[in-house]
Amino acid sequence: SHSMVYDVAREEIVLFGGYNNQIGRLNDTWVFDGTTWEEKNPTTPPPIRDDAMMVYDAAAGRQKVLLFGGQAANEDTWLWDGAQWTLTATVTRPPNY
Repeated sequence: SHSMVYDVAREEIVLFGGYNNQIGRLNDTWVFDGTTWEEKNPTTPPPIRDDAMMVYDAAAGRQKVLLFGGQAANEDTWLWDGAQWTLTATVTRPPNY
C-alpha cells in the first residue's frame, strides 16, 4: 500500500508510506539509487497514509515529486525536493479516491 515514483531530476526511486501489519500505516520516506535503499528523515514528513498517489512533475522549474491523498489522510498535496517534503496549498483538488 506504499506509493512509489521515479524522480528524474535526482535519478532515484522515491517510496513513501504504506502499511505494515505490525505497525499500521506509515509515513517514512525511502530512496533507491539503483543499488542502495536509504531512509530519509525530512523535518516535516506528510502525515501517515497508505494508497496515496505519487507522480513526478517534469515541468521546467518544478522537477519535484508530488504526493496526493491516500487512506488515513486529508486531500492534501505534498512536494518532495530530494531532501524535504513541503505541504502545498492548492486552490482546487481532485477527490481522494
